[in-house]
Amino acid sequence: MPTTTPHPQNTDELYQALQENDRRPYGRTRTVIAEELAEAAEQFAEPGPLIDALMELQEAYTYGSEPRKSPVVFARLLGLFDEQPDAFDERTRHQLFWRFKWVAGALRALPEIPLATLRQWQQEMRGRYEKAGLGLQPYYNQAYQLATHIGEDTALAHELWAGRTRTPLSDCEACEICLRARHHLAAGDDERALTTWETVLSGKESCQEEPARSVSYALLPLLRTGRVDRARELHLAGYRGCRRNPSMAGEVGRHLEFCALTGNEARGLELLAENRGLFEEVDSPLEQLDFLTGVEVLLHRVELLGHGEVPAAGFAGRVWTAAGLRAEVRARADDLAARFDARNGTTAHADLRRARLGRAPLLDTLELTLRTRTLDDVASAAPSAPKATPLAPVTDPLAPESAPAAVRASSGHPSSDPAPSESLPALITRARALQELGHPDADACWARLRTLVAASDYVHPDDPEVGPLVRLRADLLADEASRADERDDHAVAVPLYEEAAGLYDDAGAAGDAAIARAFALLAAAEMGAGAEGVEDARDAEDARDAE
Repeated sequence: MPTTTPHPQNTDELYQALQENDRRPYGRTRTVIAEELAEAAEQFAEPGPLIDALMELQEAYTYGSEPRKSPVVFARLLGLFDEQPDAFDERTRHQLFWRFKWVAGALRALPEIPLATLRQWQQEMRGRYEKAGLGLQPYYNQAYQLATHIGEDTALAHELWAGRTRTPLSDCEACEICLRARHHLAAGDDERALTTWETVLSGKESCQEEPARSVSYALLPLLRTGRVDRARELHLAGYRGCRRNPSMAGEVGRHLEFCALTGNEARGLELLAENRGLFEEVDSPLEQLDFLTGVEVLLHRVELLGHGEVPAAGFAGRVWTAAGLRAEVRARADDLAARFDARNGTTAHADLRRARLGRAPLLDTLELTLRTRTLDDVASAAPSAPKATPLAPVTDPLAPESAPAAVRASSGHPSSDPAPSESLPALITRARALQELGHPDADACWARLRTLVAASDYVHPDDPEVGPLVRLRADLLADEASRADERDDHAVAVPLYEEAAGLYDDAGAAGDAAIARAFALLAAAEMGAGAEGVEDARDAEDARDAE
């Protein structure tokens, strides 16, 4: 993949390029640039630039879901440390010992790595920590995760890890909370798991992967314990934290499973279409297995309801129906589970797949969006799906009826430009429906509405389906907040979400208000810790207003 990054000629240019790359989202572009920069760092005599470039490269591999490459880079770093320990300052030394955990996770994710090698790496980590005088709580954390992965009795491993005092090299509080909650979940104790999770689900504890990871695991326990509204809010807010992210494909799979078990199969197909890139981008076999199992739960449910012939977004290279894709997914996932179980000498992964696929729906229908689509809607729209585009998602019926059929069919989704004869109420309704589906064409609708509402002669339609002007203003604020969130400008997003929530309250849209507040918490979690992040965002907004 070619890049436009210039070849650094000195260390200043290298570090500037490393900083720029660090701001890019994880994925192939960031990874390829990291590879180029690591190669460029070889030219410098001093080891520091190479160490930093290799650190960036391993991070790109780890969070870009390429576990096969991460241990190779770490081996190079470890060799440099053994040869030139003084070249590592306090920061890079800390990072080196932290990344023993990354390698442990990468090796678990590869079924071709023998179990003996996994255990050998655990001992290598323990020996290195002991030699450096470091606490062993992180080692016992990894030992517990290996026991869970294999399917061994985890009682002792959990006690040895959870009963120890945390160290500077322990996983962050949010990640450890998630692991403890999942331990209770595996034991069948939903209530204890949810109690353990509360500080993460509320946004008080967070990190790069949390609360999105915890939310995905907590959805079904919330339903099983009757917390339906909380499950709805967390699904709508939490899905945004993992969508299209190769390193969180398993989390996407659990959101698809949630849709399948709540009567939202059509929404599940929409989300699957939005994440079709994960079929090709996820290089981690363990992440693939997790994702594909969630996909299969959804497609199995679609088939059971008699809609196996509806289009579904899947692997590149052909047009898929739900039934055809399910057969392909099942074969691949069964093979992956068998490979892991053969490596581990247990049936843990096949058993977990069987349990997930055997779950009955928890609710007949849980209304997640303003305009809930059904599989009948999808089936009726299927004939207009584009015939020449292999990866076309389910055709969206939300395009205005007045738009030319050729325009609607050419892209497989609603036109981003309103038809000339489209009424204002129709435009507002369509924008909301597209937004709830996470459809990219919503942006153009909101932009058009923002221009119309700002005009001095704007007259709001007296239409009960559209609602009052205050609700539309809330929608526009929420859209603005979402776009700020997408560009990681969380300090702007938080107060916008909160203002939108207040306007939704004024409009009597309590559900939308709750969702906006949930988004505010998630955006604040990206900035810092929960409520403190919210306060920081408010302070930043006040400062901008003062200027």
